[in-house]
Amino acid sequence: MKKFKSSFFAKLFVTYFLVAMIPLLLITSLLYGFSERIFRSNIEEEAERYLQEVSADVDSMYGFYEQAVSLLSKDPLVLKVMEDQTVTEEETRAIYEKMYYLFSGRTSTMSLYLLGMDGKTLFQSDVVPRHYNTKDYLSWGVLRKAGLSDDAIVFHPASYAERKLNDKALTAAKAVIEEDQLKGFILVDIRREELSGIIHSKNQGNIWEVLIVNEIGNVLYSKNQIENEARPFKVDAGYDSSAPSGSYTTAIEDDSFHASYRASANYPFRIVSYSSLKDVKSNATFLLKILFNIGLFTLVIALLFAYKVSKSVSGAVKDLVYYMKKVEKGDFSERFPVERTDEIGELMQRYNKMAKRLDLLIRNIIESKDRLKKSEMKMLQSQINPHFLYNTLDTVKWMAKMQRTDEVISLITNLAILLRISMEDAEEFQTVRHSLSWLESYLSIQKARYDDDLSYDIRVDESLMDLKIPKLILQPLVENAILHGLEGKGHLEVLGFKEAGRMIFEVKDDGIGMEETVAVKLLEEHADSGIGLINVHKRIELIYGKGYGVRILTELKRGTTIRIAIPEGGSK
Repeated sequence: MKKFKSSFFAKLFVTYFLVAMIPLLLITSLLYGFSERIFRSNIEEEAERYLQEVSADVDSMYGFYEQAVSLLSKDPLVLKVMEDQTVTEEETRAIYEKMYYLFSGRTSTMSLYLLGMDGKTLFQSDVVPRHYNTKDYLSWGVLRKAGLSDDAIVFHPASYAERKLNDKALTAAKAVIEEDQLKGFILVDIRREELSGIIHSKNQGNIWEVLIVNEIGNVLYSKNQIENEARPFKVDAGYDSSAPSGSYTTAIEDDSFHASYRASANYPFRIVSYSSLKDVKSNATFLLKILFNIGLFTLVIALLFAYKVSKSVSGAVKDLVYYMKKVEKGDFSERFPVERTDEIGELMQRYNKMAKRLDLLIRNIIESKDRLKKSEMKMLQSQINPHFLYNTLDTVKWMAKMQRTDEVISLITNLAILLRISMEDAEEFQTVRHSLSWLESYLSIQKARYDDDLSYDIRVDESLMDLKIPKLILQPLVENAILHGLEGKGHLEVLGFKEAGRMIFEVKDDGIGMEETVAVKLLEEHADSGIGLINVHKRIELIYGKGYGVRILTELKRGTTIRIAIPEGGSK
């Protein structure tokens, strides 16, 4: 079956596109998944904040009336009237003045009553309810509650009938007792309007219903269902009357609501709120629409970005492969139009220089009649041949596809070093240090091509580093060992040392080895393989004479050692 071949551009395009879109899709999914919880959490926080504010204001209202009644119960004029059980017009006017002073700003939402004994009304700011008659109702309702509380101030909820009659919600009451004798009562009726003002003064948001429930579980105030006031609060399954605060989810007429409640720490009431959850789903759907539009816009941007970046990278690699094929066919005339400033741009520049340099060298070599120059031409042609460059760039392409960025940079850098050294002045000799630097880059590239199948070790005496040897005589030996001895798999050693007034360089491999007769043929003039070895050998002989050159030490299946011997001075 023929393997499908996809272009480098297509792979880059898909990779960049997925890198851009996958995080967006994940974020969109997570946001939508958590949106309902987020919206519900906002409603819960809104309800909690609202309960705190309303509870504080109702607490403040209770405290205000408690303090006002307390001040009246200690006022000398009020005590005198209670003691006399009668009141003059002048005293009535004075009490009115005290009332307007104490209840400044609230006189429209309250009524004040001073009740004497035996049914006497000593002061009234409104019509006196019938059950405020101390003669007939002393043991009933608010009078009974205040009488049993001794000197304490009590709050008594209005009955359903009282609410219909004068819109009263609550009464603050205190019995006036002097020398253990009941003298009368101070009562302040608080109208529903005042509670309504507190409830509606706050930002209610999604809050649909607010209830104020007294200590015996009756509804003191209802925002939307007045008919439920003065009646028992309908307790839901999640409601805990003993808990200071809490929340739960309940259903009212097939709609879901978030219910929250909070008890006052100082007075006998608690606030209950119901927030509609109807908008939670609609808000989540609206958010999904927004995320979809954002995703659609991002998709277009991602496509354009992926196309542009992929085209930029793959186009350069494609051009480079094209020119490499030209070089492979022996055409050195064409040059890259270099516009990039990154590593690929540097590689293009190096290629142009290399191609120009190789073109000039080949022309000079062709024209030269000297055998040494012909040998150098073969060496230079083999040092960085187009196949090596092509294979190296192919490795770069696949590493880029796998997004191994650091390895791509390292590989291109080493290739650039090889190209730079190969294009330096064509001096016949170079230092051992320089040669090893070139060889290190070459081996790094080969190791990258063969991954972990190839390993190597370079150990050269420091005393040799600054001595000069013929240029690029080690690389053909290493290349031959990798391609023919190891076949890309195994361990390679490069050694350098002094021996009997000579510089010795050895390239050892633990590969397949060869028979002695084969080794001898490799150094013959017309050998079919090992061209790099015969070139190096002849070149050394031409420079230093007989007795110097290449020697092959090998044993079948035990590896091969290629040994070079040159005079210690190195230079001719």
